[in-house]
Amino acid sequence: MDDRKKPRLGTVQETLLIPLYARAVENRKEHALLRDARAEEIVASIDYDFGRFDGLPSLTGALLRTLLFDRWVSDFLSTHPDATVVEIGTGLNTRHERVDNGRARWYELDLPDVIALRRNFFTDSPRRTMLAASVTDRTWAAKVASHTTGPYLSLPEELVAQLPLPYQQMVSAMAAQRLPQAEGYRLNLLRLP
Repeated sequence: MDDRKKPRLGTVQETLLIPLYARAVENRKEHALLRDARAEEIVASIDYDFGRFDGLPSLTGALLRTLLFDRWVSDFLSTHPDATVVEIGTGLNTRHERVDNGRARWYELDLPDVIALRRNFFTDSPRRTMLAASVTDRTWAAKVASHTTGPYLSLPEELVAQLPLPYQQMVSAMAAQRLPQAEGYRLNLLRLP
């Protein structure tokens, strides 16, 4: 009997499988740029035709973006070891496993169907919390702010940049208001004028 998880995701949410697969493929290489055995385990646990992504340029882009964001988080945590990291549109990211310093607080935000899938592979802990909400839902930032103090590192990766400009501005303003000590790469990535 096949006990692999069948993802039940919307079309947009299904794209989270691309960076997961990119990390798994890279992990198999002898001279990998990134090691992520957990990504390989998750890919093997999901009933999905990942082979459809083979050869896509988006695999390389996803891997390079992951390396860049991992570096940003590592640099930030080396300066602020007790900070809070907020991953917006976390998908099945394993960044916590790769760069956590053992002290930081992590919030991983994504839509409810994504978090439902994510809960098959990850669990909340005193320093790690999954939040099932849209990035445009005003409650997530308040929840983060009510449980932690800054500094914060906000990581929207590519998710927020794909939102229409008014939503980009709303999310940026909401995060700035609720997480006033936030550093991050959100303004660089939101493509605001």
